[in-house]
Order: sequence, then C-alpha cells, then structure tokens
Amino acid sequence: MLYLASFSSIIASQIIQSNGSNLMDFSQGMLTGIGIAGMLLTIVTIGRYNKRSQ
Repeated sequence: MLYLASFSSIIASQIIQSNGSNLMDFSQGMLTGIGIAGMLLTIVTIGRYNKRSQ
C-alpha cells in the first residue's frame, strides 16, 4: 500500500505542468521527494520482514 501511494505521488508530480511557477515547481519537487522516500521505506520494511521470517 505504501508503494502504491509513493508511486502515485511520483506519477502526479510528472503530470503537473509547472509553466515557470515557483509554487508548482515546489509542489512537483515535494511530490517526487515523498514518492522516493516512500519507495525506499517500502524496500527497507520488506527487507526487515524477510530477514525476520527466515
């Protein structure tokens, strides 16, 4: 679920047209950053779960 939310925020950041607006550039950067952080958190969480289950 976290991966899906992260992926959706990255897709949303690519859809937004900035047109030179500082606010849109900021929003696009925040969405991309949140998406990347969420994906990394998903990978770490899955790794910890798999390590404990073995």
